[in-house]
Amino acid sequence: MLLPCTFSARRRERAGADPRAEAGRMLRHLDLDPASWRKPAGELSVGQQQRVAAARALIGRPEILIADEPTSALDAERQQVFIDLLLQESAAVGAALVFVSHDQRLAGHFDRSVALHEINTAACEVTA
Repeated sequence: MLLPCTFSARRRERAGADPRAEAGRMLRHLDLDPASWRKPAGELSVGQQQRVAAARALIGRPEILIADEPTSALDAERQQVFIDLLLQESAAVGAALVFVSHDQRLAGHFDRSVALHEINTAACEVTA
């Protein structure tokens, strides 16, 4: 869980005085039972693995978050909890958030939505 703090002194510093407590806060917020925190990834469900990865991405308050289909294995309730946490944590530190999803229902949670065909069109216009 604390892997990002191992590789980045800046993220370790930004995680606060007790990075383990910060990790625990996020894992609890994402409804991960403390008994599962030390299990190998192979013993967790795909949804649990996804929530651990999300908490790991948020630890140390990164300046930019790129989330590619982070809610694909989550049920509706956990999906909402995750999005709330992601938006709250990114807003708290002023982080840029790029959220990629095929689920159009999630677009309303974000200030701006760009469809893939719009990106492809923009790239063609720049190179033409």
